[in-house]
Amino acid sequence: MKIGKVLQVQREKRHWSQAELAEKLSISRQSISKWEQEVALPSFANVVAISDLFKISLDDLIKGDDKLMDKLSRNDKMRPVTKILLWAFGFAISIYVLLQVLHIGVADVWNWVEFPLFVTFIALLFTINWRQLNRAFSKPTIILGIIVLTLFLVPEIYGFVHEAVSNAMAYYQGYQDGFYNFLE
Repeated sequence: MKIGKVLQVQREKRHWSQAELAEKLSISRQSISKWEQEVALPSFANVVAISDLFKISLDDLIKGDDKLMDKLSRNDKMRPVTKILLWAFGFAISIYVLLQVLHIGVADVWNWVEFPLFVTFIALLFTINWRQLNRAFSKPTIILGIIVLTLFLVPEIYGFVHEAVSNAMAYYQGYQDGFYNFLE
């Protein structure tokens, strides 16, 4: 049986509309329609998501669908997220080794990285295709994203505010000391 038919049978068995299934998979209803009509084939990530959602083994899901099997076997390109993670870890480990050899401390590294990190993060935000990214987020992903971003921002905000207040207090104290010295 082809994956479009399996998808339709499993969806109807659960009394879900195409829109309900699309929402559960974080994709568009039109994608479900195209798959069921065999106009298009799902990506490997979507095949895995369908398998998990319906509790069907991948083998049972794609067995008999030669077109999908061909598509999945040809699709050996590395995913962008995998590339980012592999390259980032590779660079980070290489730089770590270099810094250890040069006996450079953590505080110095953080001072060098802080500004480029901020600029690169802002640039990254402008290069993301937000419409596609928003479709990929499930509720647990959103919750984890909020937690990670909060944990990242709290020390930054705390450090910024603490430094700003300390500088303001030092400036005020210096102003006050100068004023009282002027009066004497």
